[in-house]
Amino acid sequence: MALELLPAVALASLLLHVARATVDNNTTESCAPARCGDLSVTYPFSLSGVQPPYCGFPALRLTCNDGRRAYLDRALTEQRPYRVRDISYDNSSLVVSVEASTFAGDETCNVPDFNVSSGGLSRLPLKVSDANRNLTFVYNCEVPPSIRLPRPCANHTMGAYVVSDGGDGPTTTGVPTNCSFVSVPVREFHDGMEAAPDRYVGLIRDGFLLEWTAAGDCAACKRSGAECRFVQQSFQCFCSGELLCSTTRQGIDGTAMKIILGFLLAATFLIFACGIATYALIWHEKDRKLRVTSTMERNIEDLVTLHGSFTPKRYDYSEVIKITYFLRSKLGKGSYGTVFSGRLDNGHLVAVKLLHLSKGNGEDFVNEVMSISKTSHVNIVSLLGFCLEGSKRALIYEYMPNGSLDKYIYSENPKGLLGWDKLYKIAIGIARGLEYLHHSCNTRIVHFDIKPQNILLDQDFCPKIADFGLAKLCGTKESKLSMTYPRGTIGFVAPEVLYPTFGVVSTKSDVYGYGMMLLEMVGVRKNVELTVEKSSEMYFLDWIYDHFAQDDGLQTCEIRSEFEEMAKKMTLIGLWCIQLLPMHRPTITNVLDMFGKRLDELDMPPKQNLCQIIEDSAKDLSAENASATNPSNARVPSSCGQPVATMKVKPLIRPMPRFA
Repeated sequence: MALELLPAVALASLLLHVARATVDNNTTESCAPARCGDLSVTYPFSLSGVQPPYCGFPALRLTCNDGRRAYLDRALTEQRPYRVRDISYDNSSLVVSVEASTFAGDETCNVPDFNVSSGGLSRLPLKVSDANRNLTFVYNCEVPPSIRLPRPCANHTMGAYVVSDGGDGPTTTGVPTNCSFVSVPVREFHDGMEAAPDRYVGLIRDGFLLEWTAAGDCAACKRSGAECRFVQQSFQCFCSGELLCSTTRQGIDGTAMKIILGFLLAATFLIFACGIATYALIWHEKDRKLRVTSTMERNIEDLVTLHGSFTPKRYDYSEVIKITYFLRSKLGKGSYGTVFSGRLDNGHLVAVKLLHLSKGNGEDFVNEVMSISKTSHVNIVSLLGFCLEGSKRALIYEYMPNGSLDKYIYSENPKGLLGWDKLYKIAIGIARGLEYLHHSCNTRIVHFDIKPQNILLDQDFCPKIADFGLAKLCGTKESKLSMTYPRGTIGFVAPEVLYPTFGVVSTKSDVYGYGMMLLEMVGVRKNVELTVEKSSEMYFLDWIYDHFAQDDGLQTCEIRSEFEEMAKKMTLIGLWCIQLLPMHRPTITNVLDMFGKRLDELDMPPKQNLCQIIEDSAKDLSAENASATNPSNARVPSSCGQPVATMKVKPLIRPMPRFA
């Protein structure tokens, strides 16, 4: 609706401008230049009490004290006195200085207690010139002797230094990062400032440079003998009392004026209706965001109330920025957010994940905080804190110096690969972490996104499960989970998560992802003759069975004989874990038992045939479809050239063990 009204709004604005330019003729008083001391005041400035307001921008109206000193309008500078020392109309610039500035009420200290470049100037159409340098004052820290001022300000030891690039903050060697900073733009840099930092008074008094962008060609207007004015929110050039300068100005008769006014009234109504519609849309969007934020806030508050001191520390967003040194060092970027390195006040290295704005009600953020806060295990990453401040969300983890597992198992550089003994220990460590999540917590946790990218390695290559954004909590007595939408990464997501016909979603869905990850670690995917962009999109069960059943798969993967037992055990366990039906998969506890057995004690799992599963299940299709309300009915993927059918999967004909 708003877009459809844009042409009418544009026409109405044009007509409004023409009508105003025609009928408003109450601007006949002269705008001759005025003086305040040595300062000449003319467009785009005007002098209060001397020139009419239309002689310049409303925000650039000056006041003259004692007929000698000109100041910017204090109503627009937060009552701070900015004195105008010089105006260059040719360069569209002026020099101003801060007067009567004292630090925290200490009248003996002429140091401003606010950042001059931002305090009070934001409402003015002026820009701090890049030609300035920054005079920076530091306090509330151990000030280096080389920049220390000779006397304190309000009982604060102060330091001062000049930065040539216009920046502020700790850009001088030796200044601690925990200092408080106040910056003042200055025009000139006197030699010896570092040796005599108390010369700052002269720098502040001399002022700094501001610039403005001209509206309209005032110079050309003045060359034609006219006056520059700012009328009805726009620049206008006035000639000898006439409204607008024009050598062929034509009047508008009464009939034309009535037509213009009629269009103007209609356009005004359309603008009003458009404004109401726009306001309603903006209000609705703000209300939706407020409700989403309020829901997350309540979830977090419930978490704090429930777990008390065991809840990770909550940080303000300003603290997060400080921890990451203003987001200086980026470790990586994913679909959920960007990770930066940082350091806490106690010197502890951390990884800070800034989350993107999520869809829905921020369930991924709340899941991660609530899930990890319930855990404490050597193979689970530690959440040290979080931030929830409006739309800004961040998670603070312990820092893992060796990164994620995927960069080692997918590396093309042989030196970047891990040895089989380390891979074997990593596989067992991940299984122990999953067992803790599935069975040892007060509330069981299903991760739903087990993959190499979510396994982090500490300095000793001890694996830690991370990224709980898709996790789901369930009671210890629940055997299955309800799913509102599929979750996980293609290639690692269990069949029952996508197609309920394969079985119920449970902790065995994590076992499937773990099995796929084991096969990734063994490296068999490199030998599949498929070309895809992402390794996680390969499906290679047939290749594994065809090669490992013939006992030639390990040679194809270039595994040396002394590590053959480790690799083959990981492969066999992985094949058991990726059985299509959850009932045929082991629990993660069974997986740990398998790692404790010898290789000759493990059986090769039978090769499954998806087509056979569908065909065998189709025999009972007519009976199962008799009831349209059967909760076990679901769709399964098309296979063997058959169309997608609605059916219930039953166990394979060939006997297979069932795991609890």
